[in-house]
Parts: sequence; C-alpha cells; structure tokens
Amino acid sequence: MPPKQKSITEPMKQKSLMTWFGKGPAATSNSKTTKPSDDSSVRSSASHSQPSSSQEPRTPDSKSLDFHALNSSAVARSTSSGGRSTPPTSDPIDVDMVSSDEGEDLRVQTHRKRKIILDDSDEDTQLKKKGPAQVNSSPLRSQVRAKKQRLAVTDDEDEDECEEVTNSFSKRLTNFKKSPVKKARKSRSNAPDDDDFIVPSDSDIETKSVKSSSSRSSLSHHSNASSDDFTDDDDEAPKASKAKGKASSKKAPSGKKSLPTDHSSSTGFTFLTAAEQREQGKKNEKKAAEDPYAFLADIQDKERRRPGDPNYDPRTLYIPSKAWKDFTPFEKQFWEIKQNHYDTILFFQKGKFLELYEDDARIGHQEFDLKLTSRVKMSMVGVPEMSFNFWAAKFLGKGYKVGRVDQAETALGAEMRMAADKSKGKISEDKGKDKIVRRELNKVYTNGTLVDAELLTDEQAGHCVSICEEASADKSDDKHKFGVCVLDCSTSQFNLSSFEDDICRTKLETLMRQLRPKELLFTKGTLSVTTTRLLKSVLPAACLWTGLRTVEGFDYESTLGELRTLYPADDDDSMETDEDILPQTVPESIRDMVTSRNAITSLGSMIWYLRQLNIDKDILSMKNFNVYDPMKRGLGLTLDGQTLAHIEVLLNNEGTEDGSLLKLLGRCITPFGKRLFRIWLCMPLRQIADINARLDAVEDLIDHPTFEGEFTELAKGLPDLERVVSRIHAKNCRIRDFIKVLGAFKKLSRGLEKLADESEGFKSKTILGLLRSAPNLIANIKNVEDMYVKPSSEKDADELVPQAGKDEVYDTIMEEIAELEDHLEKELKKFEKKLGCKLTYWHSAQGNKEIYLVETPASYKGIPNDWTKSASTKAKSRWVIGSLRGKVRELKEARENRNAAIKAFKFRLFAEFDIDRAVWLRVIRVFAELDCLFSLAKASTAIGEPSCRPEFIEGEAAWIDFHELRHPTLCVSANLKSFIPNDVKLGGDVGKIALLTGPNMAGKSTVMRMTATGVIMAQLGMLVPATRARLCPVDAIITRMGAYDNMFSNASTFKVELDECCKILRDATPKSLVILDELGRGTSTYDGMAIAGAVLHQLATHTLPLSFFATHYGSLTDDFAYHPNIRNMHMSTIVDDEKRDLVFLFKLIEGAATSSFGTHVANLAGVPLPVVERADLVSKNFAQQFKERLQMKKAKDGAAKLPIVAQADFAYLFKIATGKLSMPDEPIRQKEILLRLRETVRHYIQK
Repeated sequence: MPPKQKSITEPMKQKSLMTWFGKGPAATSNSKTTKPSDDSSVRSSASHSQPSSSQEPRTPDSKSLDFHALNSSAVARSTSSGGRSTPPTSDPIDVDMVSSDEGEDLRVQTHRKRKIILDDSDEDTQLKKKGPAQVNSSPLRSQVRAKKQRLAVTDDEDEDECEEVTNSFSKRLTNFKKSPVKKARKSRSNAPDDDDFIVPSDSDIETKSVKSSSSRSSLSHHSNASSDDFTDDDDEAPKASKAKGKASSKKAPSGKKSLPTDHSSSTGFTFLTAAEQREQGKKNEKKAAEDPYAFLADIQDKERRRPGDPNYDPRTLYIPSKAWKDFTPFEKQFWEIKQNHYDTILFFQKGKFLELYEDDARIGHQEFDLKLTSRVKMSMVGVPEMSFNFWAAKFLGKGYKVGRVDQAETALGAEMRMAADKSKGKISEDKGKDKIVRRELNKVYTNGTLVDAELLTDEQAGHCVSICEEASADKSDDKHKFGVCVLDCSTSQFNLSSFEDDICRTKLETLMRQLRPKELLFTKGTLSVTTTRLLKSVLPAACLWTGLRTVEGFDYESTLGELRTLYPADDDDSMETDEDILPQTVPESIRDMVTSRNAITSLGSMIWYLRQLNIDKDILSMKNFNVYDPMKRGLGLTLDGQTLAHIEVLLNNEGTEDGSLLKLLGRCITPFGKRLFRIWLCMPLRQIADINARLDAVEDLIDHPTFEGEFTELAKGLPDLERVVSRIHAKNCRIRDFIKVLGAFKKLSRGLEKLADESEGFKSKTILGLLRSAPNLIANIKNVEDMYVKPSSEKDADELVPQAGKDEVYDTIMEEIAELEDHLEKELKKFEKKLGCKLTYWHSAQGNKEIYLVETPASYKGIPNDWTKSASTKAKSRWVIGSLRGKVRELKEARENRNAAIKAFKFRLFAEFDIDRAVWLRVIRVFAELDCLFSLAKASTAIGEPSCRPEFIEGEAAWIDFHELRHPTLCVSANLKSFIPNDVKLGGDVGKIALLTGPNMAGKSTVMRMTATGVIMAQLGMLVPATRARLCPVDAIITRMGAYDNMFSNASTFKVELDECCKILRDATPKSLVILDELGRGTSTYDGMAIAGAVLHQLATHTLPLSFFATHYGSLTDDFAYHPNIRNMHMSTIVDDEKRDLVFLFKLIEGAATSSFGTHVANLAGVPLPVVERADLVSKNFAQQFKERLQMKKAKDGAAKLPIVAQADFAYLFKIATGKLSMPDEPIRQKEILLRLRETVRHYIQK
C-alpha cells in the first residue's frame, strides 16, 4: 500500500556562483565515463530532478513524478529528519539487514596516500556469479556495479577528491544522470545525529573514520547481546567466501592509478568550497539510494493493472522477474509475502522487535510520527514486540489492514534445522533462503475479523458480512435474491441467510441495521446500483468494503467441494445419495441451506477470504453455524430496518446510542449478556405464553433485591467467556487466560447452583428452570486440571508443565536434561579440585545464549589454556570452557526440544478442554439469559411510577389500550422536569385508525413513537410506563416518519415516502401497527391530498392494521367522517389569535383540529410580522375559495354529496356481489372488511 501523498515544498536554496558558470560548457561530456547502457538511468535521473509540487491526496497515477518521489527513500529520510524528533522505537542496527561483508568493511586513511578497500555486499557477490549479461539487465544495478571499485590509489587526498567531485558534478549537469561520488571527509561535529545509528546502504561509497566504524560495530554487538532471538539473517555467505573476498581485494593491481581528467575544457568547478563539496556529497548519497525498488514507481497489481483501472486489485503487487535476481535473501522473504498483501501493513518480527518496511514504514511515519530510518536499501520503522497490540489497534483505527509475520524458529532452531538437513543430504535450490531465519505470515487483522482480546475494544459483536446478489429473471429492480453469510470472528459464529427482497431492499436493510457490520465482503460487479446505494446509506462510515475479483472466492460447486474437504465423511457414512449433497459431518445448518446457491456462494467467499487472512482453520473447525432470518415473520414482533431507525431502537437519528431504547433498557453487566440483549431487543416476543413467563421472572427479580446482589457478585470479574472459549479452540489463548477461564467456570458452576437453590422460593418457576438447566462443570474442570502441574501463581504462569506420566515425550526430554546438568555439575567439581578455588556457573538472565560460563575470582592467575575469557567484573571473571562446549550445546538443544514439547502439550490441553465446548457454551448461555432478565428488571424499576404489568389477550386482530402512557426515554431524562401522559386506544370497540391532526410542535410524532415503544416494551416482557396496559400482541411495527432526502439512494423526499408507503400496503396485516406521518407533502397540494386520501382509505377498508395517520390535510377529516374504522383525533392547543400565540397542551383528544395554525407557528419561529399577516390573509382567502367551490359542486351534482371514497366502497361491494372481484383469502380479513363495509352502509342509510 503506497503511503498517503503529502504536499512537499522544497525550501529555496541559494545557488553557488559556480553553478551559474557551469551551465554553458556543460553540454559536452567525457565520453570515456559514459556508458550507452545507462540511457534509462539518464531518463530516470532527469525525471527525478523535477521539483515536487503540492497535490491533494489521491490515488497516484502510475507515471506521476511526485508519487515516485514519495516512495523514494531519499524523500522519506528528508521527511523524517524534517519533523520533530522522536525516540527510536527499536535498536538502531539491524543485523538481519547487514550483509557479512559490510560488517567487515574498514576504511584506512593516511596523510598523503590512501587505499580505499571496499568489500562487496551480498548483492555484489550474487551479481559476480550471474555474469555480465545479468548484471547489466537493470540500469540501477549497472550503476551500483560502476560504483564499487575494488582498489583506488590517490596521491593527493584533497586534490584528487576535489577533482573527482568536480568531474562527477560536471557529468550530472551535462548528462542528467546519477554518478558515483566519493564524499569528502566529514568531521564528527557536522555529521547528522543518526550517523552512528544507520547502517549505510550498499550504494553508499563513503569514507568513515575508524572511530565511527568502531562505535557502530560495538553498537551492533550490543544489539545482538540484548536479544536472544536476534540472528544474522542475511549473513548467508559462508566464511570461505568472506576470506575469498578479502583475498580478491588484496590481489587487486595496486599499480594502476586513476587517470586524472582534464577539466579545463568543461567548467571551473575546482573552486567549490569544502562546504559545497559536503553538500553535494549529501545530494549524491540521496540520489544513489533514491529508487532502490524501481517497480514501486509504477505500481501495478499482479495482472499488470494500474490504480484507476476498474479491475485493479490493491491487494497484490507486480514485481518483475529481473528484480528478484537482485534481492538479498531477506528481501526475497519480505517481498514474497508483501506482493500478496500490498494493501496490508505488515509487521515483521526481528528478534524482540516488529518492523515495518518501505511503504508500510512511510505510512507509520506519516500517520503516527514513528521514527523513520533506513536499513541498507529499505526504509524501516520498528516497535517493540510487546507493544504490537497497541500499534495494531492504532492502524486498525485508521482503517488499515494489519498483518503479523512471525519468526517460525529461533537462531538455535535454524542451526539445528540446517544441521539436520545436512545430515540427511538434503540440497536446497536456494541456499541463501535456507540460511536465514524462517518467517511466516501469522494472520491478517481487519476490523471485521478480529479475534484477539487485546484488539477487541467493543463488547458488541463485530460482524463481517459476505453478500451475494442474484438479479431477477426479468432484469427488473424488484425480486432480487440474496445470499448472506454473517460471521462474528470473536465467537466463531456463522449465520447463513437467503431471501428474496423487494425494490426497497427491506430485508437487506433490516439485516444491516440489526448487525451494523464492520466489514462487507462482496464480488466486484455483482451488486446492483440500488443495493449499493442502500448499503452506502445504511452501513457505518467506518465499515470496511472488501471487493473480490471474479476469479477470487469460491462458486457454488467449489464451495461444496471445500465443505467436503473441511468436513470429510466418516467411513460408515453412507453418502452420497441424490438427496444428500453433503455428508452428515457437515454442520446441519449448512445442509439445510444447501439448496440456496446464493447462500452457499456467500459462504464460499467467506471461506476463501478467511483463508487469505490465515484464520480459516481455527474458525471453521468450531462448526458454529446457524440459519438467520432478519424478519422472522410469525416468530416474534418484526421490526424492520426503517422502524429500527424511526423509533430509535438501536441508535438515535445522530448515529449514537444516546437516547435510544437500547441505551435505556440495556443494563446487562456481562459482555455475552449485552450481545444477547441486543438480539432480544431486535426481535421481541409474540406468543402470549412466552411473554407472560418472562414477565413472571422479571417480577420475581424485582421482588427479591438480595438475589440481584448475589448475581452481581458472581458476575464480577468474569472474562468474556464466550470469546475466550473460541480462542481456546483456535489455540490462541495465553496460559494465564486459560487458567483464569478454568477458575471462572468453577466459580460460575458453584454460583449458579447456589442461585438455583435460592430461586426455589420464587412464585414462578421460570428462573429456577433456567438455572437448573445449567450443567455441573466441576467434573469437566477437574479432568483438565489433572493433566498439568498447578503453577504457584496464576499471574506469573507462562507455561503449563504436564503431570508425571501425562506426556511421554516431555518426560524423556526432562530425563536427558537432568543427566546433562548433573554431568556439568560433576565437571565443575573436578575443575575446583584441579584449580584449588571455589568455582560457580554463571547463566544469562534470559534464554540459552550464554549458559554454564565458569566464574573465577578476578585475581586468580592459574587459568588453563583451553579456557576462553568471556567477560569480567571487578570481582569475577567468566570463562568459556572448551571441554564443556559439546555438552552445553547438547543441553541447549535439549532445552529447545523441551520448549517444543511444552508447546505441544499446551495444544493438547486446549484440545482436551475443547471436547466439552458445548457444555461450556450452555453454561454461558444460561448466565447470559439471566443477565438479560436482570436488565429488564432494572429497566422496569428505572422508568419510575406509574408503571404496570401489561395484560395480553388473545384475538384475531390486534388492538391496544394504554392509560396515561409515557415515553420511557423522555420520562427518565434529567433535562425534562415533567412529561404529560396520554391515553392511547386503537382497535377493539373503537376505530383501528387514528387520523391525527394539529399544528407542528404539538407532540404528534412523540405520541406515535411513544405508542410503538410501549408495544415493544410490553412484548419484550417488562413493565410499561403507564397506569394500565391491555393489548392483543402485534406481529409487526411498520413506520413512515419524517421527511428526508436519501441522497445515496438517489431518491427525493416524495420518492422515499412512496417507497415506504408501498411496503406498508404490501406487508401490513390486521395484527400490525402502522405509523404514517404526513404522507403526500412532497408533491403539489392536490396530488398529495389525493395520495394521502387513497392510502388512508386502503388502510381503513382493506388492509385493516392498527394505524396512526398524521396529516395536515384538514379536508381528510371531512371526507372520512363517515368511516367507522377511522377516528379523528388531535393534539390539544390553546390559540390566541390576537397575539398569534399558541400554547401546546400535548394532550391527545377526540375530534379534528380546526387548523394546523401554520401562521401562528411562523410567528413563534420569528418570521417578520408583515410576512405572517400577509400569509394569514392568503390562507383564509384560499380556504374560502376552496369551500365555495366544493359547495357549488355539491349543488350541481348529486353524486358529489357522497364523498368519492364512500363511492369507492359502494363500487367495491357491487363488484363483489356481481363476481367481478373476489374477497381476500385470509378469513380474518374477510370478516373485518365485511364488518366495516356494513357499518359504512348503515351510516349512510341512517343519514
């Protein structure tokens, strides 16, 4: 991933007089120093000489000069040095990145004559072996080759250096190409602060003082000593090659001298001052290291597509084959991983540090001001290994993917591997690769697939959703089929769903609002425009969109094959028949969905993606699959996506939880309880028996406050057990956490048993039955604990040692270690007798690098010749004993084998725990349900008085009756001193539809939301903020509230209104609650009034749900005054016409409002009085004209005396009687329609 581009402003620099003189004659160049093969380098150098310009951050064009400059190490270094100084985050010298030959470079200087001996690095050694054809294949490499002179002898140090600088600078001005330049000597006082901390790149030809070189060498030695796992990864060249390199340097012909160049014909640059020479040397150094990786200048994916191409894959990077030939072993190791994860920030483990390279390093520097340094050719940023979670969370918070590449072996392990391969006669094709520590991509972290507890900051589930869309057969935007796979990585739980959706994408919107995913996985080009616009409007802004190419992921057939591989059939499984597409070993939920091609395809994409992140095996092996229905019609109270948004169930209209129903009612104290309560809130109950059972439990908890105290004490200190069980299955759990989990389950099992005993005295048996269903875990825990030796302290437990006889491999290794240690102790006693003084063994504090060094008194003189001094203090001297080296080596290898055995035992212990996974999860579920019941009880108490238990009555059609109902969120608000309650009654012995009129700000929307909230709370199974609540359960709440433009959906206010209105007329039933707020205001008055009237008539006569229909069209109250199913209601208001003032009483009463009082509200809003008076006059005139026209029409036409909606009712009856229309299929709807029409006819006959 290239770093975000920043504007770079070059500081104005004063040009020397010599630069001006050099412009004319510089056209001619010395032909002897120019190679034809360097044409590409000339062009590259010329292009890089252009100054960078400030640009907006954008995807860089493949030929952008600024993008190339941004990726160059030179710019990165200048950016680093230009910013504020930050302490280095890792050791300054990286022995993995320094080649063996460079470590032995020594610059020797004399007064008049100087020999500069430059040993080739690993790269040059490789180039010599490849021959001249391959060396010249890259212009960059040819330049590096030209720089590395084996031997140069100069007679006059200052004169020759000046001449060479002049010649080089002249060629740069004439040919615009990079030139190798030997920098003039620099004093220590003028050197940058990082000179002693940065390893020079291979292309830097620079004379260093002996003091500087020695200080760097000592610092590198200190870095090695401080980290046991730090190894010389790139020191792959054998010692023989080092000797050969030194010998070749000595054999170089010393008699040949550099021929002086006649500069008299070119320019007068011999007058450059020493300061200008140093400045020019710095520039040349930066130029030489400016573009070590040319392929980053023109970024392409593996298919050679550039950014901006619709099919560009940002995850991959194209690296030309010739570039691989020039890489050192570590560079190969790095780019082999990076080329497949170019959009991922990769942390490479280097001993006790984790380091970022190249673009990742520059991003770290730009985003978090991490110290940017250079290691040979690579820009680098490093952080301590222990702070990985901290920095990973920071990068994830910025929206990046994060990967971790761990060392697969230690230095000793690598040596043991190489020795084993050598003994077996194995010959590797790439010897350099085998001689560095192996590293492997551990896993890739994204916000939607986090598993580690340290990175999971949210207790709610973080879902990753894979979606597959299939267009309808007629290519219309309606009836699209969807397959969805939802994954919560923290618990390894999959949910599969398949459904056909409408043009509004109601089910998809509901699913997304319920889940609020953190990552969306889809195949590019498969989502329709309508679906894409909906997702953009509904998904959180931080949601990560991951698009797969058509060749990525698994199709239906490939997914079935993968499932058969993941869950192979048993030997006795009589598969396969035509009916059984998948074996019985495949989880049942997947087999139930196997006929849905879209759902299986979405699962295939998820499996493929998890495999790329290297977390597929751990998650899929849990077999935690379920079938998910976002609507669950017939199973509970359905709250679709619009209702969740309009009623502010999960979030408020600002996108936060403040003031939402979840914030008010969600009072769980355990993480797994909070996740379960969110599911309860999105899907309240519908069956009366289930609701009453939950209400009984809530009342019992309210009546027994001491029971809550014991539950709280039991829940205190519990970890997120549901997630930890998943991590134990994935073998990704720390020992301390594992021991803590066992203790938590032991505490939980005993606590639930105690709570069950106390609940026997409750009135209902709901809680007792719940607690008795929890299994006893003591036997399961004892079975696991008997396998290991209990550590003395849980806090310091880093490993678990198996009990004697529980692990044969471990026991054998420990016997070997004991024998070796005993042998070494005996040898020490022999040395004491021989030397006649007290001796002790000294061991390093960490690791096995320095162990069994013999300590003697510092003043002792009779040391044997085969003893080698390692270190000393004032009192003691430490010695390496030659005769013990073999045994010490054996002991180190035995301890390494012990560590491997301990790790294997840990995994076996986790597997033993995982066998009872269903038992652990059952206990967690019981405790989570109890936590949710306590949450309902706490919320029921918090809403204050009056509150009551709702009473449910069975019936064919829904009805509600609330007395003195209050809005729960507003009545508990500290900012609101009082709230005026209202009586709400719909259905039963009154009309099912309330035609609500009145002025703005009178409280109509509050009453409608309050009613919907009261129904949700009642069917959740808790107390309701009212003096009395009686209702027949509602099957769905469908809303259309508020005027807003959906810009992402390309829909105007009126279009949004009609889309939602269409959904209501299609989905509503006689048991639904519908809320329609000001329908028809998005168009002209007459069209809006007509649409509102037609929809109201359809609801009242044919659809028959419980409804609130709020409107400002006053004529509707007259048109539907006859209808027995419609009640005219309004919000009471006191009007002062003289002062144009309104006093809102916020009381819902019978009857129609006399007016909407728009001019009065305008006066309250501060509209200038002349404007208000003029508007009032126009309004009265318009109303008078409309009334006169209506009276004239009734006088002329007798049919006009009957409202057109009533005429429609009679026409409907006539068509049914004549057989032109048929009645609805549902018996309840047939009964309701005939009943309402009979009352309508009776009304007009009596009239």
